[in-house]
Amino acid sequence: MLTVGPPPAVAAAAPRLSGALGRVFTDTSPTAWDPALRPFLADLVRPFGTGLREDLLADGAGHSFGEMAEALLPDLVGDREPVDLLVLAYALHDLRLGRSTAAHLSDRCPGRPAAFAVCDQGSAAAFTAVRLIESYFASGACSRAVLLVVEQSALHYDLAVPAPLPDRHTAVGLRFDTEGAPLTVRQRTAVEPARVAAVLAAEVAALRGDRADTTLIACARLAGLLPPAVADVVVAAEGQPCTGVWYELATGRPEGLVLLAEYEPGAGVLSLSALDVPAPVRPLADARAVAG
Repeated sequence: MLTVGPPPAVAAAAPRLSGALGRVFTDTSPTAWDPALRPFLADLVRPFGTGLREDLLADGAGHSFGEMAEALLPDLVGDREPVDLLVLAYALHDLRLGRSTAAHLSDRCPGRPAAFAVCDQGSAAAFTAVRLIESYFASGACSRAVLLVVEQSALHYDLAVPAPLPDRHTAVGLRFDTEGAPLTVRQRTAVEPARVAAVLAAEVAALRGDRADTTLIACARLAGLLPPAVADVVVAAEGQPCTGVWYELATGRPEGLVLLAEYEPGAGVLSLSALDVPAPVRPLADARAVAG
């Protein structure tokens, strides 16, 4: 979206996680029945010589990022709580093609915030988005932000090379304010698979320090590489390659020092986040399955 004029005059601060919500959507989206979907996708895959998934097109499979994320907004921010920044993070593309979903969500969000998307980074996208949100807070241009991490399970064409695909439609919403649980993100690049375990152990040790009340939430790719020093470990579902660790954070009600770990082998990026939770952040709600 286009914004003009100076940014709001707010004091520079670090973003703190003040709310988190995760939902699985069990139905399909009306967008899946759009007759324009087939010709759009046919044009998309033609240069790569891959075919369409006629079974998914016939079944109306899939869900729109916009519809999933829009359903989370009322529970993350109230009508009188204007948001300065909205970021959408995803790995595979939206079911509704040809639309700026981030700009669409800005129109549905209190304050009509500046909005953009982070993609083409696989499962590292949400961590990169948090780093960008940190920079907005540090500049004094932002005092409230919303991050929406989304994935849907229907890919209507054959892949040219294998890639992990979601097995459910999931959306996670994270709200950042100047008050709440402090959160930091670290990303290491050029981490080859053979070095992941050692780099992960070093990063976890540095983030953990001497804290005994530590929970490590790791993606399924890291399940066999986790450092033994952390007793409380949660492994995210394999069928949620982009939302997995964030979904566990949002629905698990963790307390104490919470570490999130994600590895994207295609890009060689190891991402970690540290969150100090003195009490469950608002609303850290239970998972809810939503039809629609």
